[in-house]
Amino acid sequence: EPEPEPEPEIDPKNRVNPQQMPDSSFLYDTSIAELANADPYMNNQTVQVVGEAIGDILAAVDGPSYAWVMLQEKVDNDYPQISVLMTRTQSDLIDNLGRYGVQGTKLQVRGQFHLSCPQHDGLTDLHAESVTVVARGSVAPDHLEWKQFLPGVVLFVVAGALLLVFRWLQEGQR
Repeated sequence: EPEPEPEPEIDPKNRVNPQQMPDSSFLYDTSIAELANADPYMNNQTVQVVGEAIGDILAAVDGPSYAWVMLQEKVDNDYPQISVLMTRTQSDLIDNLGRYGVQGTKLQVRGQFHLSCPQHDGLTDLHAESVTVVARGSVAPDHLEWKQFLPGVVLFVVAGALLLVFRWLQEGQR
C-alpha cells in the first residue's frame, strides 16, 4: 500500500484577495508609504492600497463627476498620503473625513498609479478604478479630564503665594 503524500505547507503570506477583480494588468497590493517612495517601475501600474480618507473632498477639473480625495495611512510616527482621483459616486461612499476628533472612512482603492501624472501637472496620484469601504468612520468627542489641570492649578497657586511673599518682603525693606 503506497504511503500517502504529505500535505503541502501553507504559506500565510499567500492570500487570496476576494475584492480583487480580474483584469489584464498585474496588480501590486502595496501601501501608501511604498507609493510615497515609489521607484519609476511603479509608474502606470495598477496598484491597490488601503487608507483613511482625510481632509476635504475637492471638485476635480476633470469634470463635475470627478473628485479628489486624500488617503492617508499611519506608519509608526509617519503619515504618508496620496491624492486619489475618483468618481463622485465613489466619493459618496465616504461617511466621515479624518481630522482632529474624527476617524475617517477607511477605503481600499484599486487603480492606476502615476508617479508624475501627465494629466494633472506632474502630481503623484492614483486614478481609482475600484473603491471599497473597509471600515466606516467615526466621531470621537473630546473628554475633558479635570485631573490633567490639577498640576497647572497647583503651580498657579504656588506662584501667586510666592509673589505675595516677595511683595511682603519688598515692603518690609522700605
